[in-house]
Amino acid sequence: MATPSLGEDTAKAVLRQVEFYFGDSNLPKDDFLKTKINESEDDMVSLALICSFSKMRGHLNLTEVKKADDVPDCTLKVVAQTLRTSSSLKVSEDGKKVGRSTKLLEPEELIEQLDSRTIAASPLELNVQREALEAFFGQYAKVNSVRLPRHVVQRMYFCGTALIEFSAAEDAQTVLEQSLVFGGAELELKPKKDFDVIREKEVEEFERNRSITTSNSSNAEEKYPKGLLVAFKLKSASAGDSAEQNGSDEKKTAENENDKEKVDDKHGSPIDKVVEKENKSSISIYKDDMNVVLREDLKDVFEKFGTVKYVDFRIREDKGYIRFEQPEAAQKAHAASASAKGGLVVKNFIANVEPVTGVAESEYWSLLRDNHGKQRVGNHFHWRGGKINRGGKRGRDGENGSPRGRPNEAKRARAA
Repeated sequence: MATPSLGEDTAKAVLRQVEFYFGDSNLPKDDFLKTKINESEDDMVSLALICSFSKMRGHLNLTEVKKADDVPDCTLKVVAQTLRTSSSLKVSEDGKKVGRSTKLLEPEELIEQLDSRTIAASPLELNVQREALEAFFGQYAKVNSVRLPRHVVQRMYFCGTALIEFSAAEDAQTVLEQSLVFGGAELELKPKKDFDVIREKEVEEFERNRSITTSNSSNAEEKYPKGLLVAFKLKSASAGDSAEQNGSDEKKTAENENDKEKVDDKHGSPIDKVVEKENKSSISIYKDDMNVVLREDLKDVFEKFGTVKYVDFRIREDKGYIRFEQPEAAQKAHAASASAKGGLVVKNFIANVEPVTGVAESEYWSLLRDNHGKQRVGNHFHWRGGKINRGGKRGRDGENGSPRGRPNEAKRARAA
C-alpha cells in the first residue's frame, strides 16, 4: 500500500514553514524553540509540537487540533516524509522529532552572514502581503524569509521597506543589480547594512525629538484632553487562531515570523471587501453584511463603555481610533478587549484595542489641531477615518471629510 503524501502546494508550504522555524533568521530570537532544543539530548524537538503551531495547523488543515497530542499519527508521517527532503533539516528515524542539520553559528558571524544575503526593498504599500513579496522575489532566487519592519514612530505600521533574505549572498547581489517593478512602483534596492544605517539615524532623531517633547511637557502642561483615545485593529474572526485564543503563549513565541516587527497579520488580510464610499446608500447596503465593518458598527460596540464622541475610521481600512467623552470609557474598552484574550467582536471581526498615550497621544491631538478642527487625523497615522456625525453630513474637502490630494500608499511609504 502506497504511503500517503501531502499535496504539492501543501508540501512546499510545510517545508518552507519548518525551515523558517529552525532558520538563521528566526531561531536565534525564538526563545521558546531554543529552550526546547536545549532541553533535548539530540538538539531536536517534537514534530507534533511543531505541527501544533497555528501556522502549521493552517497549512495542514488541522482545525480541531489544539495541542501537540491532538496531531494525528498519519499527519506526522507525511510531514516527516516531506521534511526529509530538506538539506537544512534533520528528522529522527521514527519520524517523531525534527531539528537543524547544522549548528547555529556564533552571533557575530551569524549576523554578518544574514546581512550579506539580505536586501532592503522599497517603496511598498503599507498593506503589502508577505506571501506576495516571497512569490515576487522567488522568481529571481530562493527566498529564506521576508520581514516587514515597523515604522520607527508609529510602531503599529509597516515602514514601507521590506527585508528580503535569500539563501546565498551571491543571490542577494544578483537581485540588487536588477531593475524591478512591484505593485506599479519601481523598487529601490539596497543592501541591508545601508538600511540599518538609515534606520539608526531615524531612531536617533526620534529619540532626540521625544526628549525635546518630554522636556517641553515638563515645563508646560500639554493643552489637550488626556486618556480619551483608544486605537483598534480589526482581524478576521475566522483567522483568529492566535496563541492567546488557543491557550498557548509558548506557541505564539515560536511563531514570531517577522522578527517581532510584523505588521500585517500572519493569518491574512482582515478586510475582504473594499468599499470606497460610506454614504447613506452604502450603509443600507452593508448594514447586515457581516464581512463589512461600518463606523456605525464600531460605534454600537464601543458605546457599551461610554459616550463615543467620534469614530476615526474608513471602511476600507483595518485600523482606526475611537474618541470617547470620558477617560473611564476608554479604560473600560481596553480592559474589555484585554479580558476577551483576542479583542471585541465587531460583526465577523475581532477588534484589538490599545490605549493611545504619551507622545502618540500628543501627536494625534497636534495633528488634529493642524487640520484646523477637522474631525479626522488622517494619513500621518495611516488610520484614515471619515466623519460620523449625527446629521449624516460629510465634509466639503472630499469623501467623508478627508482632504483632497492625499498621497498614495507607496509615496507615503517612501516618505516614511
